[in-house]
Amino acid sequence: MTTPQQRLEEIAQQKKALADEEAQLLAASKDADLETVKKLCKQHGFTATQLRGCLATKGKKKPAAAAGAAKKPAAKKAPAAKKSKAK
Repeated sequence: MTTPQQRLEEIAQQKKALADEEAQLLAASKDADLETVKKLCKQHGFTATQLRGCLATKGKKKPAAAAGAAKKPAAKKAPAAKKSKAK
């Protein structure tokens, strides 16, 4: 009988082996998939704007929640002085 710790180690090894195999299969099919995408873009005339949600961006963007939390509150303006009308 195996202990729970031994079973966890076996599972960790299986996960690593599956992750390695997945990476190899993805790398092998990447070129063929890219050619398919290029062919379909030419065939249907897709533009970068139409594919915006699927394409990678140049830089990393901060999540909206983190960006909002980092902002400082706006400074309050002092009320304007009243002008008196002298006649």
